Amino acid sequence: MRRILLIVCWQFGLLAGSRLFADVVVLNDGRQVSGSVESGNTQELHIKVGDQSQTIDVHLVQAIQFGGSAPAAGGPTLKGGTAEHADTLILQDGTQVAGRWWALDANHIHLLVNNQLQHYPRHDVSAVTFGGASLPPSPPRPAPSTPPPATGSSPVPPRQTPVLTHPSGSAQTPAPRGLSQPEEIGMVYFWNGKVLIPLERNQAVERRSGSTQYWEMAAPQSRVRLSEASSLVFILRLPQGVDPASYSLFPLVTVNGSRRTRLQRDRRGGLVTWPVDIEKNDESSLITYALTVRDLPTGEYSFSPSSSNDGYCFGVDQSAPGR
Repeated sequence: MRRILLIVCWQFGLLAGSRLFADVVVLNDGRQVSGSVESGNTQELHIKVGDQSQTIDVHLVQAIQFGGSAPAAGGPTLKGGTAEHADTLILQDGTQVAGRWWALDANHIHLLVNNQLQHYPRHDVSAVTFGGASLPPSPPRPAPSTPPPATGSSPVPPRQTPVLTHPSGSAQTPAPRGLSQPEEIGMVYFWNGKVLIPLERNQAVERRSGSTQYWEMAAPQSRVRLSEASSLVFILRLPQGVDPASYSLFPLVTVNGSRRTRLQRDRRGGLVTWPVDIEKNDESSLITYALTVRDLPTGEYSFSPSSSNDGYCFGVDQSAPGR
């Protein structure tokens, strides 16, 4: 019995310790959000604060410090070229790696270094700074908690730092405009034969209805409208090591004023996708791909990578008579 109590106390101590050394997201205005950073990409971070998940626009972030740790002192070595205006990953031993922030998951932090995607184990990383910002001073570690008064009154909960967020599922892409070359790595563009038009960027939110799971996006249709044709060509630029086949094309159905993925009738839990022909055009360490979609019927669609819930949306309208 004593051994069981010791094990329980030891496990409780580990859980308490994990709460003490939280991740800290520092915003550009100096505010700090403490919690557990669950995932992220080039557009947003998902951080769990208490029992609630928050979404933070990456462009509003100055730095992320992981687990309350500080990098080792000493002369750090800079890798990946110049750090001016670059994002910087700082390892536990003080080494700094300059590049471009790409993504974060439960196990790794992904950084684009010299146009190649590098993967760093999360437990080896102390912090990441954005846009050439310097790492702010480490936040003070919270004092050990004290037991509540014997009178039975509840302690006053700490005041939460306000979080600057945008609602999940809200569209963040400005009005489409023509481009001659892809401006953003990982973004999907439509090629109309003359210029590139960026698709509408949206965020898919996971939904459940009983045993049915689907992904939902705001608004009944995309603002990017294409005309029905025998083939449509889209352009995607990725660093080496990122598989373009990880981008799937999902037909969407509009239900109750929003768009959602469709389920396959003959496969439980599977989502309907449309076939895409991928053609590679090698350009040094950055690779441009042409994604050709044939005989796409009218409706709403979204390209989405398997690594995130980003959706690059468009709609197909019926062609005008005579075209």
